[in-house]
Amino acid sequence: MHIYATKKLMKGFKKAEKMATEPIEHVTFLEDSESPDGHSFFDWHANIAEMGTDECLIMTHDRSGLTLIFLNVYEEELMEFYDWFEEAFYDLLGKLGFSHHSIQRYLTDSNGYGITISKATDSKKIGRNSSVINLMRKMNYYQEDDFIVQGYWQYQISRLNTSLKRGERSFEHFINEYEEVIGPVTYAVDMVEFEIRLRMEMLPDVIRIVQMPMYLTFEDLHQVIQTIYMWQHMHLHQFILEDGSTIIGAEQKYNMEQYQMGGNQEAYTASQLKLADVITPEENGVITYVYDFGDSWEHSIRARKFYSEKKRMFPKLTLMSGDPVPENVGGPPGYQYFLEVINDPVHDEHSVIKEWSKDYLSRLNIYNDVNHFNHEIKRMHT
Repeated sequence: MHIYATKKLMKGFKKAEKMATEPIEHVTFLEDSESPDGHSFFDWHANIAEMGTDECLIMTHDRSGLTLIFLNVYEEELMEFYDWFEEAFYDLLGKLGFSHHSIQRYLTDSNGYGITISKATDSKKIGRNSSVINLMRKMNYYQEDDFIVQGYWQYQISRLNTSLKRGERSFEHFINEYEEVIGPVTYAVDMVEFEIRLRMEMLPDVIRIVQMPMYLTFEDLHQVIQTIYMWQHMHLHQFILEDGSTIIGAEQKYNMEQYQMGGNQEAYTASQLKLADVITPEENGVITYVYDFGDSWEHSIRARKFYSEKKRMFPKLTLMSGDPVPENVGGPPGYQYFLEVINDPVHDEHSVIKEWSKDYLSRLNIYNDVNHFNHEIKRMHT
């Protein structure tokens, strides 16, 4: 496997070796700028970029645009570069369901175990790397914590990266080239089936049965819930675990820390916690998801079963009972009143409520369908 590094990054590598008085393990620097791998499928471009007050190391795969992200990179820490790369690569392909065997084959089928690095000279490919940096700056969530490998965001950046301007998305392009160059991909995906109940007090619960790969994060689960309940990402949210600790969005946590909100409450970042890190047959079999702290929509999430698949898997809605409810209606009591008014044409507030809910009723009529929700969920992961 070969990496083309910008001049700034090459200086960082050399300085790291000088400070440590030893070479970087599993890394060989080449004077010749040409890759020794013999196939560009094993080539990457890498650069150091400023993100606010931090410096990030951004790597892009030349053939597909897959992206690896490393936050808060200091020159002396570059001695651990190969370990970072391996961790980030396993994390990213693990989110596609790749088995350990298939990931390891990519790492060793080029020029054996380890990485070769030379100076980047192709301005077009350096430009592709820069376009990914610009995309990351627009997303503005890199500040979420101090983890070196930014697992969730490298997954999202890879998914959204269109710098190669191909019809295929990065993930599909990488998988197709992998099978052409190396051989069939094998998958190993641990799954969980959730029963999600939106608690409606005096009304029947709104129920969804969802299958989720366990390698996905609580941020992914949040996005799925927003989709299948037709929520519109307008309000804050949190997951509450069995021990009372909470999991919240990265931006929400950042704002809490900046403005010293929340006191001593322990909160984890949704984008850094995989479902498998928290939910097991023994622990957190039932957790709570609260959306909109004003209306306080409380969802009970129960793990119904755990199982494994040997194929690529996406989150999937398999059953739904009850209609989604509108935003800002006042919680379950407000929704009960909404139903009374909207179903009574002679009610004094009927015309006002009908006008207020026009967008919701239109979306309910068009989009409230298992197939539509699954199309949207799959689109988020391809």
